[in-house]
Amino acid sequence: MTFALSALLVAAAISLGLRSTTGVEVRRVHPLDRLLVGLIAGAALVWVGLVLSVRWQAFEAGLGLLASLAPVGVYDAARWWSTARHPFDPWALGSRDPWWMVAIRCTAVCVVALACAGAYVAMAGVLGRR
Repeated sequence: MTFALSALLVAAAISLGLRSTTGVEVRRVHPLDRLLVGLIAGAALVWVGLVLSVRWQAFEAGLGLLASLAPVGVYDAARWWSTARHPFDPWALGSRDPWWMVAIRCTAVCVVALACAGAYVAMAGVLGRR
């Protein structure tokens, strides 16, 4: 159950993040950079939504509202895939970008991975108390 809710919240984060970064359509931005920034922004928005719903003692309503965005997240990910120009150009290893850009990308991937693990543990703790 915790894994299913976490998957729904990740899809909601993808939806909110990609929709909030739609203005980043600059030719010099790599499609995976946009996806990564969208994931970080979406995770922040989902986290704020869950914190507010807990603070207002409406956790189930907030969780349901965010989980209802999951199908839109799948659609947004498919749309990102279809509109991205060469989404698998060298991004980290073999990239022609400066070393500091590659370091920022790798650090951001690690941050997203740690945030997903932390969110899973936090969700298990919240659902375990109910």
